[in-house]
Amino acid sequence: MAREEQLRLGAFMRPVSIHTAAWRYPGSFADANFNFGHYQRFIATLERGRFDAFFMADHLAVMNMPMAALKRSATVSSFDPLTLLPALAVTTEHIGLVATASTTYNEPYHVARKFASLDHISGGRAGWNVVTSTNPDEALNFGFEQHMDHDERYVRAREFFDVVTGLWDSWADDAFTRDQATGMYFDPNKLHLLNHKGPHLNVRGPLNIARPIQGWPVIVQAGASKAGRQLAAETAELVFGSANNLDDAKTYYADVKGRMRKYGRTDASLKILPGAFVIVGDSISEAKAKKARLDSLVHPDSGIATLSVL
Repeated sequence: MAREEQLRLGAFMRPVSIHTAAWRYPGSFADANFNFGHYQRFIATLERGRFDAFFMADHLAVMNMPMAALKRSATVSSFDPLTLLPALAVTTEHIGLVATASTTYNEPYHVARKFASLDHISGGRAGWNVVTSTNPDEALNFGFEQHMDHDERYVRAREFFDVVTGLWDSWADDAFTRDQATGMYFDPNKLHLLNHKGPHLNVRGPLNIARPIQGWPVIVQAGASKAGRQLAAETAELVFGSANNLDDAKTYYADVKGRMRKYGRTDASLKILPGAFVIVGDSISEAKAKKARLDSLVHPDSGIATLSVL
């Protein structure tokens, strides 16, 4: 009997669009990146369309690009994901809520607590997109003179992941007895101290929130480098991939899956979602015309390349 497969759909949104000129398109919502009402309508549409997840990218500094490009970019203003997604959680029922949080410019206790809170608020729909930060200007917002080296960021990220997941395991699922008769709120035997001491992080624990509903929120990764692929193979349950052609996509898929098998992980334990920039039209020619219209709105002096349609 053939194995039954199910297509998984995730929406990677700004939410104006990932096309740099989409905010200028006639009929678009130019202020959508910081207009909560638009987010509510967009995610309601995604949920009706049976999307599995809403994936929110993030960065901790204004993008480091020439001013000619930056002044035309809608990415300069957007909500903090872990403020926005809890609000969207109460207006949705089923869709997963994936937030980006950097392992370079955060502390693991903060990340663990916020995602555990999101998981409880949403009824078990939280996901953490683990990133190491590519923008060197982020360092300047956190008291550093320069960005940590690429490979060292991934060494820290791997340790950071262990600390966050260890903090999520601070409490057993049934630790909170809340026995009004005896006055015992929790069972001390089901509380676990982390006591992590490592090269980058020292965290005692425990986390001061109950274990997430899912145990651990879904782990998402999108790294394309060798270090990023390795982190995904060891930790991720979902990978957001991107490739310029089918052969590159197949190579990426085989590489990540091959790496994870070395750790005893099954292929089914990791989903790879290839990125696709979709333009809807009544016909192929209309879709191409819309794409051409978008590309024409990119200023020639901006230094930004237009997107291909996969």
